[in-house]
Amino acid sequence: KEKEEKKEKEEKKEKEEKKEKEEKKEKEEKTGFFSSLFSKKDKKAEAAREEKKDEEPLDASGSAPKPAQSWVKTLTLKCDGTGPGMIDDMQAVLDDSKVQFCLVKVPVGSGTFARNKMIYVEWVGENVPVMKRAKHIQKGAEIKEMFDSTATYACSSKAEVTLEDVAKELKGTFVTDSGSFSTADIRAEMEKRIKAAAEAPAVPRGPRKTAKDMNITAEFVLKELRKNLGRFNWVLLEPSASPLKLFNAGSKSIDEMAQHLDETRVLYGLLRLGFGSGAFRRTKWIGVTFVGDKVKAIQRGQELGQKGDMEGVLKPFSNTLEMQGAKEVTVPAIIGRVKPFLVIDDFDKSKRKDAAPADAAPLEATEVTDEALEEAFREALAEEIAENAEYWGDDDEQAAGDDNRSYTAIINDIKDGASAISWGVFSYA
Repeated sequence: KEKEEKKEKEEKKEKEEKKEKEEKKEKEEKTGFFSSLFSKKDKKAEAAREEKKDEEPLDASGSAPKPAQSWVKTLTLKCDGTGPGMIDDMQAVLDDSKVQFCLVKVPVGSGTFARNKMIYVEWVGENVPVMKRAKHIQKGAEIKEMFDSTATYACSSKAEVTLEDVAKELKGTFVTDSGSFSTADIRAEMEKRIKAAAEAPAVPRGPRKTAKDMNITAEFVLKELRKNLGRFNWVLLEPSASPLKLFNAGSKSIDEMAQHLDETRVLYGLLRLGFGSGAFRRTKWIGVTFVGDKVKAIQRGQELGQKGDMEGVLKPFSNTLEMQGAKEVTVPAIIGRVKPFLVIDDFDKSKRKDAAPADAAPLEATEVTDEALEEAFREALAEEIAENAEYWGDDDEQAAGDDNRSYTAIINDIKDGASAISWGVFSYA
């Protein structure tokens, strides 16, 4: 009986093992069938993609073009109007049935403490349809980023588009370095700047290319910069004395240089500043050390440790300036700091004659106002720009009317401290 039970158990076990093997084999056969089926489908799909790829036109690099992003077109803007003066003057251009985007340059402080605050104004008219409002909400962040402003102000009524209303909303933005604040002072400073810009020599308004755009070497830039009226008047280098690593360089001096800074970097440079023109022109070369506001402590220590080597590369220069953040890179701030070192012949325009006497004594820059010194700087810059106009192609650019200029060029004009244009209103193209 025991033998029979044992035999029965063994037979049962054999049957179970056999059944398990058969099930496993059946499963493998099914899996293989479906894998083969999907593999054939994948191969057909891949062949179709390759065939389609062969039909696509190639770009200049030999690669098939990437699909266009649907929002690129919607973010193209057109200019509805620009002008000098305060934010109040924009009211005539604002449309109650449109979504518009504005950039306003507000002068804060004067003299050495003069700063320009860029205010982005988002206008959604009272009669804008609900669907258009919703569409704008989706793109608002990208639009705002394009203007790169100091602060943002949103409004939908023209009664809110006044300096007083904006100042009330953004009071902290307009406090000067000296701690004071007054809308009357802002209006007075703006009127003074508009008058000075109108009297200043004409300067081509469009942005020029920079060395980075032109694939030019640091050595060529430095050679031109050391000339009295060379094609470049500022350069910024990365902290590397050998080999030299060009960060960027340009030809429109302090205002242009300020637009190409990086707050996360330590940069070394050379700045050519002219005062006066013709026989009365005097030129100074200033060594520059720029330390961005967002530079980390370890990076700051390491890269400032190369200051001696970098100054050795950039010499000769008459003086050096260290600037902490882009807020210190303005025409009034820099001129205020170099003023003690300047001596300019026949400087005071109120005393200038058609033909100055040969023995006219030079004036110390400290004997004249900051405004007169800045006027002499603008005069010298206009002379440099005119000297190199053909090289930079200014004639064609200056002849172009506002209607033919890109919105980015107009925004750059507003941000230019020397430009009389202080506001612009834009909308979807």
